[in-house]
Amino acid sequence: NLNIAIAGIPKTIDNDIDYIDRSFGFYSAIEAAQASIRTALVEARCTLPNGVGVVKIMGRSAGFLAAFAALRSGDVDAV
Repeated sequence: NLNIAIAGIPKTIDNDIDYIDRSFGFYSAIEAAQASIRTALVEARCTLPNGVGVVKIMGRSAGFLAAFAALRSGDVDAV
């Protein structure tokens, strides 16, 4: 007969859980994705004047990681 409270904290980098605004690891995953986008941009500009860099960012079922990383980087032409 102990008075115990239990709290469950969802942890996912996809940020696709209802009822919460953001999940743990989401922004650090976006920062890592932005680093990959910057690297692809540098490689694309160094080899050819109109080079193309392709970065594949995968999530579980929703494309929140790809969408947020593309919007925050400002260097992406298509998602």
